Amino acid sequence: MESNILSDILFLEQQIHAEDYKNHLAGIKEWGGADVIIEKRLDEDTKAWIEDQSTVFSFQKTETTRQVVITEYSKELSWLFYQLKKIFSSRIDYVSKYEFYGSLAQSAIEYLSKNKESENIKELLLAVLNKSKEFVNK
Repeated sequence: MESNILSDILFLEQQIHAEDYKNHLAGIKEWGGADVIIEKRLDEDTKAWIEDQSTVFSFQKTETTRQVVITEYSKELSWLFYQLKKIFSSRIDYVSKYEFYGSLAQSAIEYLSKNKESENIKELLLAVLNKSKEFVNK
C-alpha cells in the first residue's frame, strides 16, 4: 500500500511540474474541511470562524487548531488538497484528518510567510506535497 501512495505522490509531483493542475481549476471549489479553509481573501465569516477556537483534548501528537490559508493560488492549493484526500483516503479517519490537513495547511502558511515577495505556485504546491510524505509511513 505504501508503494501505491508513494507512486501516486510521485505522479502528483509530475503533474505539478507539468502544470497539469491548470486543466482542473474551473471545477475546483476552495477547500473547507477538517478545520482548514483555503481562500483567496479573508472574509468576515472566516474571520469569525478562526477567532472562535475551542479547546480540543486529543491523543494526537500535534495540537490541532483551525487554520486559514489565504493565497491568490487558493484554487491550485485546493486542487492539491483534494488530490491528497484521494491518495490518503485509506489512511485518514475522522480523528487523524485534523492532524493531516492541519499540517498541510501549516506548511502552506509557513511557505507563504517566508516568500511574501516571491510567492511561487509550484514551490507552494511542492512544499505541501513534501509535507504529505511524512504521513506515508504513519
